[in-house]
Amino acid sequence: MADVRGPATLRGFHVSVADIGDQMHLCHPLLSFENDDALYLAHKLDWQNAPGALAVADPEEAASHGTILPTTCRQPIASGLGVVAAGAAFVQAAECAGVRLDADVAFAPMGQDSLWIGLATPAAYAGLRSRLVEDARDAFDKALGDAVGSASCLSAGGNAALLLLRRCGRPRREELAVRQLAAARQNQELRLYRRLLTRFSRELGTQESLLDAVAERHLASLAQ
Repeated sequence: MADVRGPATLRGFHVSVADIGDQMHLCHPLLSFENDDALYLAHKLDWQNAPGALAVADPEEAASHGTILPTTCRQPIASGLGVVAAGAAFVQAAECAGVRLDADVAFAPMGQDSLWIGLATPAAYAGLRSRLVEDARDAFDKALGDAVGSASCLSAGGNAALLLLRRCGRPRREELAVRQLAAARQNQELRLYRRLLTRFSRELGTQESLLDAVAERHLASLAQ
């Protein structure tokens, strides 16, 4: 077994690029140690203080179920850190919405996949998601207010901010529902609006007429 107290190098993580898609995940790292060529999967992020947290990983199997980093992207990693992986569409949405992704975690692009990766503790990752939700919510409401004021459809930046809200998954369900409904209503996507009313009525246990009124009030408040 490797000397887990020695320097460790990040060589990948346990989620494939395809599975990340337009989302952001905190992933368990694949790593190696000084003077040890073996590849290890950390089942727990605090692997130094958890006996049995490291398991030898077959490189081919790890590549088929996870992601192996190019040699140029390898970096030191400390026990307690996970890999924050943001998919290309997630990164593009943040840029389009004007929401800064790397204010809390230092990200870097990974090779040609347009994937961004960084290192963070679970607490730092939770803080990142919470901050992204707040920034995306503000960006969305501003874009929606502009659309209401000009009687136009939601801008690309507004749609991107809504995607971030949906993918971060941390706002109150009611807050996300009213913004999705308001966006569909402003864009005059009537079929989508009806589907969303039915879906959120079932999920939230609220009458469709009440949800419709809430969406209308949200649009009216932004118009003022």
